[in-house]
Amino acid sequence: MRVVKFYENNFTITTTQNPILAAAQGPQPDVRTMLGEEALARLRADVSQGSALPNIAYTSAAWLELERRHLMWPMWMLAGFESQVRDPGDTLPVTVAGCPIVLVRQRDGELAAFHNVCRHRGAVIVTEPCRNLATLTCPYHAWVYGLDGKLRTRPHFHGGGNHDVPSDGNERANLHAVRCESWRGMVFVNIDGNARPLAEHMRPADDQLEGWEPQRLAYGGSLTFEVQANWKHIHENFIDVYHKFAIHPALCEFAPLETSNPMVPIADHLLKTEHEIAAPQEGRGKGLPPLPGLPDVLHREGRFFTMIPTCNINVWYDQIAILVAEPTGPGTTRETIHLLFAPEAMAGQFDDARQAVLNTWDGLNREDIGPLESMQRGRVSPGFDGGAFSPFWDSGTHFFARQVAELMLHHAGETP
Repeated sequence: MRVVKFYENNFTITTTQNPILAAAQGPQPDVRTMLGEEALARLRADVSQGSALPNIAYTSAAWLELERRHLMWPMWMLAGFESQVRDPGDTLPVTVAGCPIVLVRQRDGELAAFHNVCRHRGAVIVTEPCRNLATLTCPYHAWVYGLDGKLRTRPHFHGGGNHDVPSDGNERANLHAVRCESWRGMVFVNIDGNARPLAEHMRPADDQLEGWEPQRLAYGGSLTFEVQANWKHIHENFIDVYHKFAIHPALCEFAPLETSNPMVPIADHLLKTEHEIAAPQEGRGKGLPPLPGLPDVLHREGRFFTMIPTCNINVWYDQIAILVAEPTGPGTTRETIHLLFAPEAMAGQFDDARQAVLNTWDGLNREDIGPLESMQRGRVSPGFDGGAFSPFWDSGTHFFARQVAELMLHHAGETP
């Protein structure tokens, strides 16, 4: 057992070696060595003297592997939404931090998550969302698992026509469970199983949403983009309120830069900001019923959170948009924007209004892709050393970069 004390926010992380993940570790490069002392010093400096992560953190496959093992696997990562696996037997295959995982609504109504790989030869078991399944069957050799992950049958296991019904002593052949908890209808997984409870993890965000009790929301669809840029660029772009005036003219009409605020940290893994709504638009604040139970203040402004390292959460009064950046390589990212609405907004009379929301987010995100890919190309230049920051706008970007490094150092067990 390893205990890491993180004093900035007065909590202690206790981790226990996970044998499944330990087998996958193998020799790993050193986080601190790859960062370099000069870059680490800039990350820890005041924002006026600070910088983002060094170029290697955006271009190196070895660094991305370190991020998966020491940043993503130890922390809570968004995997899906309760409304996507509503009824017993519903399943949702997802990829989280490079791992194929399946969410399963069990017969007792509880939600579970498993590594979505057969224990025989490692084939992915559930390849598309399914409804009302009784069991999970591997497509390769038809090994059958219950919704609880336990192996049920192995056809022809002892020869043709000689099937196997495993006994209780065969636990090694059961699917490996993944820790799974929900926050406001959003389903998170913790791959190494050692994170503190999700409710504690998200309490600082709850404090910013005081007066809004968790309500049932409807999943309204998603948009997916393949971006030729590192996953951190997606997060940093969300944190960067400053670029709005140059890239997003319609968004500036909706929430002007003059009434916008920079992102600020509210925990070691969370940043937040809020924007006053100046002029509701089609796709933003017009045509849809409001989210249920919102306090009055959230009818007049948007609240936004960046959750390191998993997602960005936008709360407007008629929609929630969640941006997820799943790295597919050091310089490539699959970005998904999920939309949640009030249940009554799913009625046919609101079809056009919901489509307007999807169209708005599609257009907004496409405005960002060119700059994101441009920054990725710039990360091969020795003329860029992490950036020169605006003390007003870039404190959140600086915090994000520093915390990526600090959390990786802690979870890797390296001396800060």
